[in-house]
Amino acid sequence: MTTGRHFLKPTDAAAVAEFAGKVRAALGGDVLDMRLFGSKATRRDVPDSDVDILVVVAEARTDVEGRILAIAFDVNLAHDVFISPSVVGRATLDDPVWRITPFLKAALAGVPV
Repeated sequence: MTTGRHFLKPTDAAAVAEFAGKVRAALGGDVLDMRLFGSKATRRDVPDSDVDILVVVAEARTDVEGRILAIAFDVNLAHDVFISPSVVGRATLDDPVWRITPFLKAALAGVPV
């Protein structure tokens, strides 16, 4: 568990750490940022809450999103959690309309992973 995510349950923290490590290993420098957001980050989760993670990549392509979803699937099975990744590309963050959407504002305000 890293500082900033100490509030997560041990199972969630282990799953987030494994997911982040595997995504970075698979995609390398294409991963620009990852943020924990949603109910887990705001400490308003309930027992069945998912683990929302924003994954910012250089270019959001179908194959990149597929790799990230496959990693989440494997980690979810291994840790009995539900990581729900949201994949966005740099172009989306650079777009002035997208950047001010409530979703992206909340996700970008999340906890770095």
